[in-house]
Amino acid sequence: MRRLLTFWNLLGLAFFVLGAMVYWQSSGPQASSALPLPSEEAQAASSLPAILYLPNPPQGLLKETRTLELGPGDTPESKVLATWAEALGAPRPRALYRMAGRLVVDLPADFVRGLDASQEALRLYSLAYTLLATFPQAEEVRFLVEGEPKPGLAHLDLSQPYRLP
Repeated sequence: MRRLLTFWNLLGLAFFVLGAMVYWQSSGPQASSALPLPSEEAQAASSLPAILYLPNPPQGLLKETRTLELGPGDTPESKVLATWAEALGAPRPRALYRMAGRLVVDLPADFVRGLDASQEALRLYSLAYTLLATFPQAEEVRFLVEGEPKPGLAHLDLSQPYRLP
């Protein structure tokens, strides 16, 4: 009678066990190849509730709530800036950056051209309060002029951040 535990029999058994393990590992649940449908959260993200503070010269600032629809390629920041500028007929700020509880707004050089001190203050506070109310995770707003920190605009001090009262 031949021996059962030969080198070749043991080697064949080892290959069989290894192949069986690979087969069992690969025969797990198969992932679907279909693309997932957009969730309700993604659809809800296409609208943004914005709170605009518009200058109302005798009384100060007038609070107005709007729901903004975000189109493809729109960011919440750019949409709020465009809506605010359109509502005031003011030059649109160049950019808005989020930085750890702070919003940084880059203003164009002609942002307050032709305004007196009270109109300038209303425009700047209107923008700051609109951004802080629309993006509640931010605590303060800082302003740059043409991408650089400036000590002030025509009449207002820009060296300190602006916060909600």
